Amino acid sequence: MRDSEAGGGGGHSNFDLSRSGVENLLAGFLTGAVGIQPGARLTDLNVLPADRRKHVCAAEAAGRTWVVWATERGPIAAWGDYHFEASKRLCGYQILVEWCDVPTGHHSLWCYCDPKRPTEWTIGRGRHGAAL
Repeated sequence: MRDSEAGGGGGHSNFDLSRSGVENLLAGFLTGAVGIQPGARLTDLNVLPADRRKHVCAAEAAGRTWVVWATERGPIAAWGDYHFEASKRLCGYQILVEWCDVPTGHHSLWCYCDPKRPTEWTIGRGRHGAAL
């Protein structure tokens, strides 16, 4: 991963993120916006209840980047739909973030962050392109 990818520092921001760059954005979002610290990465989707697991399977089928982590609250799955062109226009990372955990269920929202502040997020409303 490049030094500037998903908050890695440096002067120039690269908005063409790899899968690991999007995973870093998801971790930064959960940490900064939701207050959940991702722990160990989990590879067995069976740690999620069936109703939560179906969301991750749908994200994978759609080609979205997804990851499941262990947390103090139990397993949490997060996936994102990163928007390269919008990110370039904003000079920040714009992503549709979705996540689900056992206690609170499924959540989805548009947001963006400054590449130098990957745990500080601005939450958008409405449709992609209209809100941000």
